[in-house]
Amino acid sequence: MKRTLLTIFFAAIVSALPIGAVNIVPQPSSVTEYDGTVKVPSRIRVYGSGEELNALAATWAQTLEKGYKPGEYDTPAGLKRIVSSATLPKVKVLKRSRRAFALLAVEPSMAEEEYTLSITPKNGVVITGGSVKGVWWGLQTLTQLLLQGRTMQEMTIQDKPHFAYRGAMLDCCRHFYSVEEVKGWIDMIAFHKLNTFHWHLTEDQGWRIEIKKYPLLTEIGSVRKKTIEGYYKTSTTWDENPYGGYYTQEEVKDIVAYAAARQITVIPEIEMPGHAVAALASYPWLGCTGGPYEVRQIWGISKETFCLGKESTYEFLQDVLDEVCELFPSEYIHIGGDEAPRDSWMACPICQAKMKEEGLANEAELQSYQLKRIEAYLNAKGRKVIGWDEILEGGVTESATIMSWRGPKGGIAAAKQGNDVVMTPNSYFYLDYYQTKGRAENGEPLAIGGYVPLSKCYAFDPYDQLTEEEQAHIKGVQANTWCEYIKTMDHVQHMELPRFAALSEVCWSEERDSYENFVARVEKSLVPLYEYKGYVYANYAFNGIE
Repeated sequence: MKRTLLTIFFAAIVSALPIGAVNIVPQPSSVTEYDGTVKVPSRIRVYGSGEELNALAATWAQTLEKGYKPGEYDTPAGLKRIVSSATLPKVKVLKRSRRAFALLAVEPSMAEEEYTLSITPKNGVVITGGSVKGVWWGLQTLTQLLLQGRTMQEMTIQDKPHFAYRGAMLDCCRHFYSVEEVKGWIDMIAFHKLNTFHWHLTEDQGWRIEIKKYPLLTEIGSVRKKTIEGYYKTSTTWDENPYGGYYTQEEVKDIVAYAAARQITVIPEIEMPGHAVAALASYPWLGCTGGPYEVRQIWGISKETFCLGKESTYEFLQDVLDEVCELFPSEYIHIGGDEAPRDSWMACPICQAKMKEEGLANEAELQSYQLKRIEAYLNAKGRKVIGWDEILEGGVTESATIMSWRGPKGGIAAAKQGNDVVMTPNSYFYLDYYQTKGRAENGEPLAIGGYVPLSKCYAFDPYDQLTEEEQAHIKGVQANTWCEYIKTMDHVQHMELPRFAALSEVCWSEERDSYENFVARVEKSLVPLYEYKGYVYANYAFNGIE
């Protein structure tokens, strides 16, 4: 298209507009608007230059399917689901580029997750990525634009993420979610340009992954006889029904493949040495006392842990990890390490003998000994260890990656000593915390406690107190959703949306907008998506409630 001097002048003015003028979340690196418009056809014909990109386009089309009819629904958690009457064009993947409205291509000179999205009257939509991943994130941006109207502004978006690790953790142990629910949740995190699913699979209250060498882990460990109702420290009420569920290895493979098709890596978490009561109930010889143990029916921390003095414990953990590594191709394997009381080790003659044999000064060093053995085992299999910040207490190797959950301080300390870090502070990104101060009057469902409004999520600085050299060790940011009080996927959505939007922007955007402009962009770009898909989102921030 030939441009006049006036058009060029106008384009220069528009490109100088502040970031955030276009309604996209997370905020792109660069947006240049022009004076043209492009009408979106009722059927979008997509062509990708290669089979992999055409498969990507087909996957994108699947994510655009609407799950609910328009209307307002009550949910089991007492929340509201609002489904808009909006529609999106049908997507047809072409075998040839002729008549395509959207063209997808890879340009290897670009960064892996970088993309350029061009919208012009002449060419329609062209998305070019540094890899298939980059193209995928460009398609997520296009999804937001399509839901804002059937006429799109002529523009060029150049964009890439700031952090390579952009994560969300889902606890499927305290409450269990079906394969289809987990897949739907994966779609939801993909819409927010998050690329890592941290899957919490083992706990005191339930072991959720099939291990063929140890069948009792699911026969016994996946079911608790009853469950505390209400706030666990004060409640005397119980759901007397047995509660259970687990994922077979075939189901795990299916979910991992589903995530991979959406450019998301799944990192499994196998808790050790604490949060292990479900495993101890299945195989009592794993504990210091030999039991009896019972799958835990209340929340909180158990003093019962794996016995770290027995060689049979290490053989068990290695056997479990062998099967886990076969199922998950991720670079990282999460080994927990948090909230492991040392009482049983202090009273265990076998653990004390191990400490003397290995020259360990205290029980913190015993846990560090266990961590280092497991890390060496996983390293030999080409994997890396990631664990909660408690693993710092007895000393860690330089190659261990720290997930800082007790505020940012553990991550700051780890980065200063040279360890890589994923920031996941409870004070900013524990999404099982309340979203408003006036919890009762605002109708918030029961939560574990805490207070993390959307504004606080958005204010998080992953680099606080770190030098430029130390900042290089911050690999990304993650939000955690622990599910003691979250029984349904509708409730999960209410706790995560729109706080995932803040996570997305903290992870992705090099520069951040004002909070007020961010909220306005979320309302215009992501709320239409939430209502199109029928997600149960919290609307507190949009009503000025914190």
